[in-house]
Amino acid sequence: MTDAPQGRAGKFHAVVRPLLHEAGLTDFGPQAFFAVVLPLLKKAGYSGYGSQQRIVDATGMSPGTVSRLIRSQTVPDIQAFVALGELIDMTPLELLVLAGHFPASALESQQTLSENEQSQVGFEGLSPEEAAQRAADALGFHDDVRRSIFLGMIDTLKKSRPGDDDQTGSAGGAAAQM
Repeated sequence: MTDAPQGRAGKFHAVVRPLLHEAGLTDFGPQAFFAVVLPLLKKAGYSGYGSQQRIVDATGMSPGTVSRLIRSQTVPDIQAFVALGELIDMTPLELLVLAGHFPASALESQQTLSENEQSQVGFEGLSPEEAAQRAADALGFHDDVRRSIFLGMIDTLKKSRPGDDDQTGSAGGAAAQM
């Protein structure tokens, strides 16, 4: 890991580094995911009696997926990353980096409009598919695996809007099996 950048990525590193250090980890991957997500769930009040069911209710993951997550056996399917991230104040991209699916450099290219006072997207007038392809290029996702994960996540997010009855955890663990 490199020096912590500013903005959202800086916040990510400030939260993640101590937890990884405590776990004796230096690289991202499934063990890093568990070392960060589980303490943050506990800090957010998801510990003790009934916590697994509350996570199920809040994320839509299946009870089995939540159980395997709590036991550090399975990284949930990326479809659950939006809801899971909301519980622990992390973005889906941050969770993808933690799980080892994306490089940490992907976070450094992310800035909110308030951080840089202007849009760097520049995708006005493009179809959503063209904008997604350009975003993948801008983030440096040129290999087939990362590009496919990124575009698949965008497609999933377009299909599952807030309030949908979609059960995001039904495929549980597919992300860890890639």
